[in-house]
Amino acid sequence: MSRIPRPLVRALSAGTVAGMLAMSLAACGGSEAASSSDCTPAHADLKTITQGELTVASYDYAPATILSGENVTGMEGDLIAEIAKLECLKVTVSTSGGAGAVIPSVQSKRVDIGSGNWLRTKERTKIVYMSTPLWSDPQAIVSKTGLTSDDLEGKMIGSVAGNLWNDSMSKWLGDKFKIYQDDESIYSDLKAGRIDALVASSASAKYRFKDAPIEGATVVDVKPNANVPQFASVGQVMLPSALDNATLGKALDEDIKKLRENGTIKTILEKYGIDPSVGEPGAPSEL
Repeated sequence: MSRIPRPLVRALSAGTVAGMLAMSLAACGGSEAASSSDCTPAHADLKTITQGELTVASYDYAPATILSGENVTGMEGDLIAEIAKLECLKVTVSTSGGAGAVIPSVQSKRVDIGSGNWLRTKERTKIVYMSTPLWSDPQAIVSKTGLTSDDLEGKMIGSVAGNLWNDSMSKWLGDKFKIYQDDESIYSDLKAGRIDALVASSASAKYRFKDAPIEGATVVDVKPNANVPQFASVGQVMLPSALDNATLGKALDEDIKKLRENGTIKTILEKYGIDPSVGEPGAPSEL
């Protein structure tokens, strides 16, 4: 979820989405894919915003997305590159607006797809086409004292703005729940003892600690808690695209299925130190 701010998994309300539509996405870059005259796309009827290109809104959220110059790598970045090869498209990346601009950019058709650890949720079925799951993504409690999701009451807990569980946790914990705007601030406060724990993607936290460990920090996957319905099941990561471009959405579904069956997804997960078993997320579901 990287050394620049990496907001965690996002859950934008309809009102927030509408408000973000006006955000400019001027900062774009590109990376070469298999876009050549001798390439035969897997889906000849595929329509993208710019012919021959797959435009992606993303932000830095390792290991899912890792921005490097004008390119995006990481688990999703690498997978998108493989999809682009199948469809003979060049990948163009837009990073303006960060995480908060991704879903609005998809809705307003400024980009073809979004990327950055977006989970399948019931609310998102109303605003974007959600691809078939890429992989599952357990959420976790990160603390220096081994706290679990049952140990949070009375403790100072942090989360980044827009996370799925923020409303539920705010109602439960009241003024003991603090919302941050970026990863750097929240992990800094955890290290300094200004908060007792934070809620984050398990994969993101573990990946972060490889390069920036916090002494004594543990990452404990959440378990169901009546106060936080979002903890009841493991989220599934997807690639959002426009609701009214079902041709693109269904092509993504078929390409993802092919890349799972031929072992590409497993290889990508292993490359970033992720247990490849999460690459078999089961039937699509929504939080």
